[in-house]
Amino acid sequence: MKKTILTLLSLSAVLLFSCNSEKHEVERIAQAYLDAETNFKIDEARQYVEGEEMTSALNMIENFVLPNISKELLDSLTPNEVKIKDVEMSADTAAVVSFHSSNPKQESDAQILMHKIGDTWKVVAQGEKVSLDPQPMPQQPQPAAEPAEVLNDTLQKK
Repeated sequence: MKKTILTLLSLSAVLLFSCNSEKHEVERIAQAYLDAETNFKIDEARQYVEGEEMTSALNMIENFVLPNISKELLDSLTPNEVKIKDVEMSADTAAVVSFHSSNPKQESDAQILMHKIGDTWKVVAQGEKVSLDPQPMPQQPQPAAEPAEVLNDTLQKK
């Protein structure tokens, strides 16, 4: 009985450490991404995102927003300080990070969604489907069975 209790306690400790380690990694990457993105360091922010929607958003900031705003306005929006408020882990491959952002002009609270892709946590767009496999295998569509084949298979089973 003592061995069983000791084993269960050891297993619980390992699981708790593993969850805290993942949560810490999510928080670290989220903080790095948010610091870069909110301070318009787009190239730095890119390394933390996955998916077409997030990449397109960063490209739009870099190619359309930044070239068309004055230096005075840009300076008034930075430095932007971000503080992670909460990390809610959902399963082993998803997390929601709540944060508070403030700059000289405004303050706001928001969330980002993160997925573990391979061994790395990435920021993804809400609702965007991303592959959790770092190198997904292409799926070959299966040809539809001819109606005659389906009928023949059905008749043979009877």
